[in-house]
Amino acid sequence: MFEKIQKELAEYFGIAPETITRDSDFAKDLKADSLAIMELMFSLESETGKTMDDDVMEKVKTVGDLVDYLETL
Repeated sequence: MFEKIQKELAEYFGIAPETITRDSDFAKDLKADSLAIMELMFSLESETGKTMDDDVMEKVKTVGDLVDYLETL
């Protein structure tokens, strides 16, 4: 699951996949604003076929948090 999300994030943000780790913070490391996070959520829902709660990004701060969340769905 991490590799799939890592690839999706790298494409979305236009950065090298290897720069994204489980500890990468969406706001601090990826410079994701609220619009980017919403677009990312829609993209990941399409890619994974999983529906995320609307408030998930309030709980999820790092890539690892997102991976863990998606694995529980």
